[in-house]
Amino acid sequence: MSPTATMSPAPVTAPGSGPLLPPWALLGLLFGLVGAASILLFGPIGVSGTYPRVIGALFRLFDGGYAEANPYLVKMGALLKPETYLVLGLPIGGFLAARLGRGAKAPACEMVHAMERSTGLRYRDAFIGGFLIVFGARLAGGCTSGHIISGIMQLSVSGLIFGAAVFASGIATAKFIRQEG
Repeated sequence: MSPTATMSPAPVTAPGSGPLLPPWALLGLLFGLVGAASILLFGPIGVSGTYPRVIGALFRLFDGGYAEANPYLVKMGALLKPETYLVLGLPIGGFLAARLGRGAKAPACEMVHAMERSTGLRYRDAFIGGFLIVFGARLAGGCTSGHIISGIMQLSVSGLIFGAAVFASGIATAKFIRQEG
C-alpha cells in the first residue's frame, strides 16, 4: 500500500464498551418477552386454529344453523381472536421485510424433488403439503407455533418433546436430502 493511500481507522473502543449482546441474542430476548406478554394477556397462541375459525365464519355467514350445530366450530369460537391477527401479520410482515430490506434478495429456490419439473408442480406440492400440515395440526390440537413457541415458554412437556422431535427430524431430513442430491 502506498504511503499516500488513505485508510479509515478502526473504531477505538475501550475494553468492555462494546455491545452487551449480539443482535441475534437481543432479538431472541425481545421475542421471548413479547411471547411471555402474549401468554399473560391472551393465553397460549398458535396459528392453526385460525383456519377452522375462518371456515366457521363462512358457515355462519351462509348457513348459521349448521355452524351453531357443529360442536367443533362452536368450540373454536369467533374469528377475531389474537391468533387471527398473528396469521394476518405473517404475510404482511414478510411483504414489508421484503420491500423494506436492505437490498438483500432471497436466494432462488431449488427444485428439491425429482417430480418438480415446473413452478406449477412446485406450487401444487406446496399447497398439498400446507394443507396436510394444517390438517395434522388440528388433529394434534395445535401447530408448531402453538406447541413449540407457547409450549416451550410454558415449559410444557409436550412442547419440549415436540420441539426436540421437530428439530431432530428436520436435521435428519436435511441430511437425507443433501445425501440424495
